Amino acid sequence: MKQRNLSFIIKLVIAVTVAFAAVAVSCCVGSSNVSLHDTLLYLTGRKEELSKAALIIISKIRFPRAFTSAIVGGSLAVIGSIMQGLFRNPMADPSILGISSGSALGATISILMGTSGVVIGGSITGNYIAAVIGALITWGIVFIIARTSGEFDSTSTLLAGVAISSIMTGAITVLMTMHRDNLEKIYMWMLGSFSFSTPERLSVLAVAAAICIAVIIIFAPRIDVLKLGNETARTLGVKSNTTLGILMTSAAFLLAFCVANSGIIGFVGLIIPHVVSFFRVYKARQKAILSFFVGAAFMVICDTIAKTIAAPGEIAVGAITSVIGAPYFLFLLLKNRRVNS
Repeated sequence: MKQRNLSFIIKLVIAVTVAFAAVAVSCCVGSSNVSLHDTLLYLTGRKEELSKAALIIISKIRFPRAFTSAIVGGSLAVIGSIMQGLFRNPMADPSILGISSGSALGATISILMGTSGVVIGGSITGNYIAAVIGALITWGIVFIIARTSGEFDSTSTLLAGVAISSIMTGAITVLMTMHRDNLEKIYMWMLGSFSFSTPERLSVLAVAAAICIAVIIIFAPRIDVLKLGNETARTLGVKSNTTLGILMTSAAFLLAFCVANSGIIGFVGLIIPHVVSFFRVYKARQKAILSFFVGAAFMVICDTIAKTIAAPGEIAVGAITSVIGAPYFLFLLLKNRRVNS
């Protein structure tokens, strides 16, 4: 047991180191030259040694973007890890409950109504708030539908999420067709980007992520018990309905803020938990913790590629994660088909 814990700690230290190294490198990359030395001075709190220009670039642009991408990537990976454990489905990912589509619909409505301007704190915009509200309303609908039979289980939640996701996606398509003048703005938001990251948004996201991930980590060991079967779990004092409700609600809130900050970014929550499993980490709590840092490193790397490969412009980060994630998804699909045949 001690050897397993030591092995996990070593893997965690490596993941944390890679994640922070990715953030440091990302802060150096951009249209203005900022050295790695300047970045390290900022990250270690020695801001007084920086020039005024370097301090503004790092603190107002590079740092918020890098850490926002890290938190979003880590959060999506944690959500994917939890969902794959709860649904016992290796293909489950954050988009499966329709929350991403609901968030996108909220942002789309805000853009079309012209309320996407600055609202709070000089940085929190109307479409940000609408995206969060849209995601939470969607989860509320899924939750209510899943409870109509009186038994809140993973199957009914999954089916309700798929159905609501289709409805939300259809509504977005109709709105985009009816308002072609805003088509590009809506489409680019849905592809995912961290170009609008600010210190204020980062603060809101960090608080939301800290609370939701803390709840997920506390309740994650119950997933291991649920894998033994509902009857066994009940005898051990673990209620499947309560566990599913708490974990899914926390995941829904976390996903709402992630999508509001970055738009829809696919495949991160799907592939990162499998990468973590490849390194022989299977316990739900350990898997969630390690998934966060691996997901953070992956997203920061993808965002760094997105903002440099087509400089001075940038590619939507969702396109980068799709290019990497889609082939891996097909690999998993073929692998499962071979196993089941």
